[in-house]
Amino acid sequence: MSEEIKKIYVTGHRNPDIDTLASSFALAELRRRQGAENIVPICPGILPERAKFLFERFHLTPPASHSDVYLRFSDIMDTSVPTVKSGTTLFDAVYSLNHSGYSRLPVVNQDGTFVGMLSPLNLLSCLLDVSSDAGIGLAGRLIHSSIKLISQVIEANELTSFDTEIKQDFKVYVAAMSMDSFLSHIPDSDHHEMVLISGDRPEIHLMALQKKIRLMIVTGEKAVEPLILKEAVTQHVTILKTALDSATVIRRLKFSVPVEDFGFGSDSLVLNLHERIRGMESRIMSHPEDVIPVVSKNNHYEGVVCKKNISAPPPYRMILVDHNEPEQSIPGIEEIPVIEVVDHHRIGMMRTQVPIKFTGDVVGSTCTLVAGMFKSSGESLTPELAGVLLGGIVSDTLNLKSPTTAPMDRRMLEWLEKISGVKADELMEELSKIASPLAANSPVDVIESDRKCYTDGDFKFSLSQVEETKFELLHNRREELASAMQSIMQTEQLQLIGLLVTDAVRENSELLISGNNAVICSLPYHKLADGIYALPGVLSRKKQLLPQILSTIADVRGR
Repeated sequence: MSEEIKKIYVTGHRNPDIDTLASSFALAELRRRQGAENIVPICPGILPERAKFLFERFHLTPPASHSDVYLRFSDIMDTSVPTVKSGTTLFDAVYSLNHSGYSRLPVVNQDGTFVGMLSPLNLLSCLLDVSSDAGIGLAGRLIHSSIKLISQVIEANELTSFDTEIKQDFKVYVAAMSMDSFLSHIPDSDHHEMVLISGDRPEIHLMALQKKIRLMIVTGEKAVEPLILKEAVTQHVTILKTALDSATVIRRLKFSVPVEDFGFGSDSLVLNLHERIRGMESRIMSHPEDVIPVVSKNNHYEGVVCKKNISAPPPYRMILVDHNEPEQSIPGIEEIPVIEVVDHHRIGMMRTQVPIKFTGDVVGSTCTLVAGMFKSSGESLTPELAGVLLGGIVSDTLNLKSPTTAPMDRRMLEWLEKISGVKADELMEELSKIASPLAANSPVDVIESDRKCYTDGDFKFSLSQVEETKFELLHNRREELASAMQSIMQTEQLQLIGLLVTDAVRENSELLISGNNAVICSLPYHKLADGIYALPGVLSRKKQLLPQILSTIADVRGR
């Protein structure tokens, strides 16, 4: 289990855009062709409308949405541990336990519901209960079973048979004394619960049959006289014959109990399939048992978690694209080892335990890097995959108008145009016709659609960006957008939050910003309205707005 890698996830930043989704999808395909198994691109959040359009445009299935990648018990549980099904005798269940190699085995009903955990400890606790002669303990004569199960355990043949599958209480008696003594020993009533164990003693057999007992067990493989069998049929008494001796039969009868009727007691720890592991580690490691059951809805058994599973490396690996800072990644990223990064942003990632593959360059789009990886590796691109990558470059470089655009972006765009058969200008026009984010979305959705968080020392802030052709929508919705931004800033304890609205056609942007007044007042932008500033010529959050804000923060600190 510790060496098994179930999946490799490829993910972009949270609040994904077209570039992050297209590059995730294409990189997963490249690594799959190069031999990676179980590699899956994911969408860290809700799939944006424009990304949805792009994948539909090229007849590809977009990455599935994930809200987080936190490890859950479903990720590490062991489903190979054998289970004991209801209806199994305790005799067979103990045999399975002894040969399983596990300290406990789960007992499960026929419909899959969890019953309890069978272990040597609770087995001994119950069987050694000598407090009552009527109990299931070894000293008691009472057992709860069926004739069919009893026959299985004592390896008997049915000489006569009546209602063998009915489960009931049986009271066990052994004919090991004289007739008179035995008659005084057995009760005067409740013979329908009576089980008689006897050797070759016809007189005892006839007496017992006349009392209409429920079951007679003849031991030692002795022949049973025809008269006895005839009387048993008349009195509706079942007779079992076994080669075992009486002492062995007595011991085994205690283990004819159906395992589901055995007293398990309440298990102090049962894990939920979808529960997060984080926070439960210490409780599991301090639990006295090593094998802990995992159940899902309606108490359905799913598997077990052993302590070794908790300390083993997680069964997943992660590849990050279009980002490398943990604050921008999908929640739970800190629990899964990162094995590769493909990015075109500043480096601010967490420390890794081992060397990883890192592909980075000063380009305008992560899709440019992934397209270059396809080209350099000699792997061919389908027109559909080339179209999706083209959409990522067009979107992230604003069709090569962004100041982040590099010569490699131009080369890869021209290459992808030829393979896909689609012109970049046409694709940009198609994408721009998709619903306006400021006109169609709620204030929170507008801000969260493409928001990234940054940390500079103890200064934490976030910047969102949307593409829009009508700045008047920003002015019309200024108050509700500012209110949503204030709420996010308070919830996440940010010191600054901004929304960059970019018109790629006119190569212009406006910024709605809130937070640290000293930083805002020091920004070199002209104020248009309360909280709104003009940013002529600014198209890139990464290359133009972010460096300016970081520089301003440094200046304010130095005063």
